[in-house]
Amino acid sequence: MLSKILGGSLVDTVGKVIDSVHTSEEEKGQIRIKLQELENEINSKQMEVNLADAQSTATDISGLLQRSWRPLIGFSAALAIFFEYVLKPFIVFFLGIFQVDVGPLPQMDMEQLMPLVMALLGMAGLRTFEKSKKITK
Repeated sequence: MLSKILGGSLVDTVGKVIDSVHTSEEEKGQIRIKLQELENEINSKQMEVNLADAQSTATDISGLLQRSWRPLIGFSAALAIFFEYVLKPFIVFFLGIFQVDVGPLPQMDMEQLMPLVMALLGMAGLRTFEKSKKITK
C-alpha cells in the first residue's frame, strides 16, 4: 500500500537514496534486504486487513454499511434515473391535466450520475462475462 502511494516500489525508492550515501556494497545490500523484508511485512499486514474485512460478520450499522455500500450506490442511482426519466414526466403530465401550478420539480444532475451508472453496469457486465467463461467462481 505504501509503495503504491510512493509511485513505485518502496525498496527502489529508498534504494536510490542508499546509493547516494557513501557506504560499501555489502552494507547497501544488507540495507536493501532489510527494506525488502519491511515491504513484504507491510504487504502481508495489508493482506491480513483485507482478509479480515472480507470475512467480517458484523451485524451492527457499520457492518451493514461495510457489506452494502455498492448495492446502495446502485440503488440510489436507479432511484435517481427512475425519478428523472419515469416519475417526473408523469408528475408533470398529471399536474398539467389538473392545471395544478407548482414550482419546478427537482432536477437530477445526470451528467454526474450517468458515468457512475455506466461504470457500475460495466463492472457487472464484466463479472457476468467472467462467470460465463468460468474464469472465477
